[in-house]
Amino acid sequence: MRTSVSQEPKKQNCNANTRLNQALTIGSACGSQNLTSPAKSQLNNHMEKKYCAAPWRGLHINFRGDVKTCCAGDPNMLGDLNNKSLHDIIQSDKMQEIRASIKAGDLHPEYCYNCIQAERNGSSERDWHNNVNPEFDASSAALDEHRPTLVDVRWNITCNLSCNYCGPYCSSKWASMKKQFVDNGVKPYHRQVIDYMMTNKDDIREVALVGGEPLLLKENATLLALLPKEKLVTIITNMSVNFDKNEVAKQLFERSNVGWSMSFENVGPRFEYVRHGGNWEQLEKNLDWVTYLMKNRGHHGGIHAVYNVYNCTRLTEIMRFARSKGVSIIWQTLYQPEYLDPLRHNSTIRELALHEIQKVQSQFNLNGQENWFFNNIKQNLQDKISGDNLTEEFVSHINNIETQYHPDQKNKFAELWPEIAQAL
Repeated sequence: MRTSVSQEPKKQNCNANTRLNQALTIGSACGSQNLTSPAKSQLNNHMEKKYCAAPWRGLHINFRGDVKTCCAGDPNMLGDLNNKSLHDIIQSDKMQEIRASIKAGDLHPEYCYNCIQAERNGSSERDWHNNVNPEFDASSAALDEHRPTLVDVRWNITCNLSCNYCGPYCSSKWASMKKQFVDNGVKPYHRQVIDYMMTNKDDIREVALVGGEPLLLKENATLLALLPKEKLVTIITNMSVNFDKNEVAKQLFERSNVGWSMSFENVGPRFEYVRHGGNWEQLEKNLDWVTYLMKNRGHHGGIHAVYNVYNCTRLTEIMRFARSKGVSIIWQTLYQPEYLDPLRHNSTIRELALHEIQKVQSQFNLNGQENWFFNNIKQNLQDKISGDNLTEEFVSHINNIETQYHPDQKNKFAELWPEIAQAL
């Protein structure tokens, strides 16, 4: 999740937004057909009722110690490790209520709200958990059962970028800029989490490294040293760390079962505008490393992109770049903040976005996931189903970015996206 640069953060969840929070986000970090987990047959998704393995098979802990079973779940419902033990939280009455709802084929209306919203375009993070657990059967699972197969622990929010849609809740760079103290040290519960993972290491199938920027988290180096080499390790990274000097990257290079979700959605100067502090030349160098590992060491993955107003008129650029590098893109829907959603803008911007999708469909040989995604977006743009026009809020967002937070980018938006600037 990405916290608004204009709001003080409430208790929120990085990379997955909740209805209860007013955080500025750019979609979930976890895709429906997650790039880092090789595709398996989807479970129960063809059925009218909706099931999910996550409450029985997932473990997610954010940097504050909030416990969930997936990154999309509401972080305010189960409890945190500063006040309760991991066992007590995983076996709480609320957790069993959530499991009971899903056993009945109903996503929990509060805890599962983000997936319910994300599935407006046909997918959500629950597909990731179901793919990792293809044999799981919710109907026979006990309400007090928990065997973590997919683990995602965010140790802290150390990050080297201050992306435009982020803030001090999820980026230490933003916290420093806004002079907000963030405790990025070792927490008392870190040992408890490591011990739980090692106790259940035979059940673990995938460990997801997410940030902040996970390549900068020293705890990940400790975890990788303890984790058996055959386990799948996946990483969602901004690709803006010098791999040659990074200990976590070096350990990943020594493993063969690694999946890369490379998180960016623009190229060149537009990348550097949105991912402030990033360097496009460094990203391309790192991408060359990853593609080498994919070809020679059994690694897999691709670009992890979120469709938003910053790229809705530049899709052909990122598509052409990805094709030239021989890597795939998995696209996600943005559902917070609403003013970065092209569907929430004026008719001129929506027409520009629609025209760009038509260009993509005419210029590229799209795979099934790409066709499915862009057809859904195109239909939504044509139907205009997403409510009020929020273009003025976006103008305010750009003004705050260019005058208050990234003054070195002043007037750059109009230079880099003249077609949108003219429509504002």
